[in-house]
Amino acid sequence: MSTPTDAFNASPPWPPRPSQAPVPQPPVPQAPVQQLPMFHQPHQQPQPQPSQPPGGAVIEPAGRAAWRATAGIAAGPALLALLLCCYGIGQRQLWRDEHATWWAANLTWGQLGDLISHMDLVLAPYYVLMHGWTAVFGNSEAALRMPSALATTAAAAGVALLGRRLLSPRLGVLAGLLFALCPGITWYGEEARPYAFAVLAAVISTLVLTRIVQRPLLAGAGAGAGGAAGVAGVAAAGGGAAAGAARRGGLRLPGWSGPTVLTWSGYALSVVAMGLTHLVTLTILPGHLLLVLSTARKERSGWAWTLPRRWAIATAGATVLLSPVVVLGARQSGQISWNTKSWHDLGELPLKLAGSEPLGWSMLVLGLLGLLGLLALRQPIGLLACWVVFPVVVTVLTASWLHLFLDRYLLFTVPGWALLVAAAVGRLPGLVAPLTASRTPPRWLVGPLPLAAAFVAAAVVAWPAQATTRDDLTWEQDTRGAAKVISAGMHPGDGMIFEPGTSTRRAIAYELRGKPAPDDTLLERTPQQAQSFGAIECYQPATCMAGVQRIWLLLGSNDGRPYGGVNDKVAKELKQFHTVSTTRLPNLRVILLERTPAKPKPKG
Repeated sequence: MSTPTDAFNASPPWPPRPSQAPVPQPPVPQAPVQQLPMFHQPHQQPQPQPSQPPGGAVIEPAGRAAWRATAGIAAGPALLALLLCCYGIGQRQLWRDEHATWWAANLTWGQLGDLISHMDLVLAPYYVLMHGWTAVFGNSEAALRMPSALATTAAAAGVALLGRRLLSPRLGVLAGLLFALCPGITWYGEEARPYAFAVLAAVISTLVLTRIVQRPLLAGAGAGAGGAAGVAGVAAAGGGAAAGAARRGGLRLPGWSGPTVLTWSGYALSVVAMGLTHLVTLTILPGHLLLVLSTARKERSGWAWTLPRRWAIATAGATVLLSPVVVLGARQSGQISWNTKSWHDLGELPLKLAGSEPLGWSMLVLGLLGLLGLLALRQPIGLLACWVVFPVVVTVLTASWLHLFLDRYLLFTVPGWALLVAAAVGRLPGLVAPLTASRTPPRWLVGPLPLAAAFVAAAVVAWPAQATTRDDLTWEQDTRGAAKVISAGMHPGDGMIFEPGTSTRRAIAYELRGKPAPDDTLLERTPQQAQSFGAIECYQPATCMAGVQRIWLLLGSNDGRPYGGVNDKVAKELKQFHTVSTTRLPNLRVILLERTPAKPKPKG
């Protein structure tokens, strides 16, 4: 009598495939045939039936039950991610990179084109998205961050669905919940930057590919002149037009077998989406290749290498579409030369990715155990191993000249770690079974209780860091507080001077948007005119400061210099002023200066 040895086989991983039979009109659902996850069952070549629907496609009824099952798996992780990301989403004040997003999103289309021609070309798709978003929903902190929150929500659902395919439905739900629980994921889900979209693109692309490779080719002697019969590829959950085309027979080339051209085009577009969200995300592609090769090795017909060839064609097409971004973006690589992290900083990566040191190291250890567990079961591990390891290795080895080794650039590896941790939890019954007298794991260990316990343990470990994700960054200037001080004490005609080399000008512009603000005293050319994020200040401060009676001086440095890091010419002019008040804020001093009246010359 067979007994379960692990939780992988708890339930079927995806809607069962119907038997291949002519489909009457209207289509009637066929009797399903249960299948196990891809990691559990060797690939078996299905045999074509004598008769097929027109076009050689097997129509695969989705059915309300299948969609309800899919929604049930994705709903929990998605809801948790949405709640965590939306709670206090506007509480933390924007930091300098988010101010850059706001600035770019509020430029005209022409000004945005000028900006990306000089910098941030690789972020152009995100800036275009935010330009349209802010035009509709405004530019408050919550509005700017909501797209990232929605992307994180969708990514959590995608992780759960991917886990259902690679592991089992229950373990998929666990992986999605663990992903959503990570404080690091919550942080970037509440940040107006594109990193949450990079995670989403990586998950969707991998999910689309797993659906493709789990739709085996139908080839054999019974195939007619039109080529071997094919299985219509269905896009990822909610896959839209591609899914609909697949169910109607899809678009096929002469002699084409297997997933439709539209399905492969959808995969190619998902790879393009990865590159457009962040180029580092493309380092997941070797994992995709290993998944394709491991599937192709199980083919026992002349079609064995058809899947790798089609993957290569789709990937090559995506690469061609991305080549302008890669080539032109390489010319702006000097923008990130400030990033000098190297392999010496590897020890901080688990903390930075998970957002919690105990959670990060726990996920690292359990994830490695999950890899070993899959390896012991002789399951393909190339996809998940490459997902979590290869991007880190590549960015570390090229850190000295590409400067891409940065935790937020590698955020898209977190779903891989969540899936591996779920795999480790799923191996628990198999590890316990040999220790029992009956060589079978206890019934409670095979059920959902271990998964619930793993989720609760992760929540307890992650909670302290989750509680701080809405706090201001400790190294950022409190420009929100500075704006309140200025608004409370401003007089008409006041001027404002910023310390050079900081983003304070842009931050104050955001905090005082729509409100009266002092004049930018030293402004010579606006950032729009300079086609940059920074303004150009006048070369003759005496001329620019003439006639200004009161000046708000904002200094980020705290090294004892009365005028901070302003240049000597500006400091000379400021000596004609005396200090009225000084307000000290986190990493920022707001000094109100008033011009000292000139002493009257003595008579005679």
